[in-house]
Amino acid sequence: MKGYPHRVLSIGAGELIEVRDKEEKITICRRTRISLYKRGVKNRLVNLAKSYLLDQIEEPLSGAFIDCGANVGELGAFSRARNLDYHAFEPEKREADCCDLNNYDGASRTNRVGLWSEDGTLEFYSKPSSADSSLFETDGYIERHVINVRSLDSYVSENNLDRIAVIKIEAEGAEPEILSGAEKSLRIARYVTVDCGFERGKAEESTLVPVVNLMIKFGFEAVAWNRDRVTVLFRNTDRTRS
Repeated sequence: MKGYPHRVLSIGAGELIEVRDKEEKITICRRTRISLYKRGVKNRLVNLAKSYLLDQIEEPLSGAFIDCGANVGELGAFSRARNLDYHAFEPEKREADCCDLNNYDGASRTNRVGLWSEDGTLEFYSKPSSADSSLFETDGYIERHVINVRSLDSYVSENNLDRIAVIKIEAEGAEPEILSGAEKSLRIARYVTVDCGFERGKAEESTLVPVVNLMIKFGFEAVAWNRDRVTVLFRNTDRTRS
């Protein structure tokens, strides 16, 4: 990038791009997102974690980090720094491939499904260049196709997870449905951070009110919020989850 001490390299046939600075590197797949790293890869990773209020968590953590809407898996860096077991969900294939490279040494471990209230299939509206793909129809999507979806409770049970440190949910408007399918998972979770921005369907509705109501119902309290991104950090009021 001109004017910055970073390197941008094409990988393979040119579909993937590696951005590298003196401290970190990351593989991405959309040239439209290179500018996110103009102040450095590490700067981007730190600021992204802050935008989800993860910097507000000071207590020791253990268990799994569930990343719903992982994109290329940038928050895997936070998970590794806290010695957590990273579980990424990303239905966009190219982004999931990058997530594998960034977190699993290229092994196909990113869950290429959508999260929802129950297991099944749903139509998926793809808008990857701006990271706005959604299970709700949205303006400007480039294609739509059917994908597999599952509930978080189904995944947690299948993988025998018994402790979750953090659940991060960025689902372009499907946050209430995901939480509705995660009641059992939330019992073993310490923190949940949710993007409640104005992204639900063509009406671009916020999910803040239904998300807050669900989290109170499930025994969580709001401990911080980012009004710019409309993210809220919730903590389980059951102290045995710390």
